[in-house]
Amino acid sequence: MTSTTTSTSRRKRNRRGPYAGVRHAPIRFTDERGRGCLKVPLDRYGRKYAIVTVRGYQAVQDAGATGAWRLNSNGHGGAYVRTFAAGTVLMPARIIAGAGPRSVVRYVNGDPLDLRPENIVLRKGAAKRADADIVADSVAAGEGGGW
Repeated sequence: MTSTTTSTSRRKRNRRGPYAGVRHAPIRFTDERGRGCLKVPLDRYGRKYAIVTVRGYQAVQDAGATGAWRLNSNGHGGAYVRTFAAGTVLMPARIIAGAGPRSVVRYVNGDPLDLRPENIVLRKGAAKRADADIVADSVAAGEGGGW
């Protein structure tokens, strides 16, 4: 066996584990305030999780965003939680906070994976979207997309 074959097979083994292709269900826990919360997986390997209250998670589901949650780069060294609904990419934080156009989500503790209400504040800004409205409009129009 050559060193090239060894390194290639090792890379494949590290990249594809026993849970490759499997998206785990959210994990329930109680936070320091005694509220029911969920750790929502953001990858298939169980390395990254978003923290959200059960009520916040349900608000995202009720808005029609039932797709898997993912961690996406913003292209400038930051990353944010995203999900898909009605053929578009949405930010659960905007849905949870009820953000409308011209409002920007900010994270009090600086952690964009913490989507609990006390960590999300809205500020005036250049955002053009109202994610919850986008989902609601497309669901009403029958464009559910099967997410």
